Amino acid sequence: MAKKKKRAKTVTRRRRLNKKRVGKSIKSNWRKISTGAGVLAALSNITGADMAASAGQPIGMRAMNFGNSLIGRITGFTPFKNAAGANTPQTISLDGIFNKWSGIGAASMIYGMLPIRKLPHRGKASTLGKSLLSAGVLSGIFMPPNNHSSNLIAPNHTVSVPSSEVPYT
Repeated sequence: MAKKKKRAKTVTRRRRLNKKRVGKSIKSNWRKISTGAGVLAALSNITGADMAASAGQPIGMRAMNFGNSLIGRITGFTPFKNAAGANTPQTISLDGIFNKWSGIGAASMIYGMLPIRKLPHRGKASTLGKSLLSAGVLSGIFMPPNNHSSNLIAPNHTVSVPSSEVPYT
């Protein structure tokens, strides 16, 4: 009689995902995204008005204009004297702190603080709001001044009312 060979048992191991590890990864990535959005908002605020001078030029000239605009608005020094925007002055003013990025950041922070539990992504909105608000306020200090006034009651504007009086005789 022949002996039966015993088969070795195959063990299959299933891999379990650690939910805490995945959650922390997404959270840290969101923090990186929010930081990047804040940096881009700040660069857009500071250099936005000056970059129009180099529209349609090669990328090298645009990069020099970007450097002149960024460094010139913050320090007053322009490293590239032959590029467009070489006469960028240093600007420090509190007029620019109320801009679109600081408004979006404040609105996101307020959304994140609402006491309603069913609102989605409140934590992410709060993180993004902090980044955009701080970037908007800090870069608003170095923004170029606006030429138009947002004052609704201006002493320079006079309203002319046409007169259509009929003379009484």
